[in-house]
Amino acid sequence: MAQTIRVGIIGQGRSGANIHGWHLATDPRYRVVAVADEIASRRENGAKKHGAEAHADYQYLLRRTDLDLVVNATFSHRHAPVTRDALLAGHNVLCEKPFARTVAEVDELIALSRRSG
Repeated sequence: MAQTIRVGIIGQGRSGANIHGWHLATDPRYRVVAVADEIASRRENGAKKHGAEAHADYQYLLRRTDLDLVVNATFSHRHAPVTRDALLAGHNVLCEKPFARTVAEVDELIALSRRSG
């Protein structure tokens, strides 16, 4: 069997919990090991549901070195800056739509992803 993909999910609202979190929890190839959300009830529910570590500040999640994938399911206006932070921390990132608010942000994130591998 292939190695399990260890995932951290930033944002435990509708997309982070009920779309990405649900799918990842039902697919044996993935294991959600960390969640982050500023809202305590959301992060506690996500941590309990996945048996994952919970973080109030996503920066703590990004400091982990055991993640294979970070899902960015934050509020839309935070997609570009949070994705930028995750890429700079060396993570593979799946970003919920919209990816960014401007073409310049998209170009910056694509360039950063190429530089970071």
